[in-house]
Amino acid sequence: MKHGTHTQDRRDFLKKLAVLAGGAALAPALRVLPAMAASGLVMTTEKRMLMGTIVGMTVMTPSTNQGQEAIGRAFDEMNRLIGILSRFDSNTALSALNVDGRLSGSPQELLDVLAHGSSLHRQSGGRFDMTVAPVVNLMERTKGQPDAKELQEALALVDSAQLRQSGSDLKFTTSGMSVTLDGIAKGYIADSAAGMLSTLGVAHYMVDAGGDIRVQGSPKGDGRPWRIAIEDPNKQGDYPAVIEMRSGAVATSGGYEVYFDSSRKSTHLINPETGTSPQYIRSVSVQAPTVMQADGLATALSLMSPREALRLTSTLPGHSCMLVTSSGARLTSPLWS
Repeated sequence: MKHGTHTQDRRDFLKKLAVLAGGAALAPALRVLPAMAASGLVMTTEKRMLMGTIVGMTVMTPSTNQGQEAIGRAFDEMNRLIGILSRFDSNTALSALNVDGRLSGSPQELLDVLAHGSSLHRQSGGRFDMTVAPVVNLMERTKGQPDAKELQEALALVDSAQLRQSGSDLKFTTSGMSVTLDGIAKGYIADSAAGMLSTLGVAHYMVDAGGDIRVQGSPKGDGRPWRIAIEDPNKQGDYPAVIEMRSGAVATSGGYEVYFDSSRKSTHLINPETGTSPQYIRSVSVQAPTVMQADGLATALSLMSPREALRLTSTLPGHSCMLVTSSGARLTSPLWS
């Protein structure tokens, strides 16, 4: 699954600040191609540092004041959810579950994200497993070079079936277990920001949560689609694809952004059965109705063989994917635009 550390988040943030200073905002996996505002609508854009990345919102509204108000309320909603779902803040509901091994009266938002994670766990044959957190913590502490015995002990704590739910109460059956929602929580939070914008009557918007993107309408308000370039894993500007979207989400997962060891072979993508990171698949991009669906599936597909990844994606309505291999080959599912 996909994970990060405070140190890596800080390094990523500094890289993004350098890009912003040059006049273009480059997300870690995706780049939104610029467009001018349409006559009669005003484009308003704001960026903030959240969840260890730069989150940007662009809206088209009749006035700047309306745009700023809508964006402000969307960011407020994101902050509210971060206060529930973050594993880096000791005061969140997720942290309480991980520390105490149980949680009574869990917030509905946490239950919703866990439910999606459990569904994806089943769909992916266990490749996506939220209880991989003990392995993640070990990799962070040992810089990707754990002792074999410690690794086996951490892997023994990975089992989504051992996170039990009764109503709104959650409990781990084994001491030492913990959950990370890094692969889906950011997507859920981005979707909630988009939902707030829609509730406020904004028909044209883009939410970019560090490369996890949700769009609606048009960047010009004239029916033309948003154009999004998929990031080159080799950072050479050779974008594997440029897609056009009027609604929905796209997310890219790749081990080239965050890694634990100097050789970059131990990355934030961790196989929950072995503790190893994939080497053949360089990046996976997924289009889906929501960011949570796209982000979670991209993580799961990264840990599969190309054949398995393409087959699973083809069974999910409204989903498509593109895989970039270590040799530079680009493999796509039938519905990839």
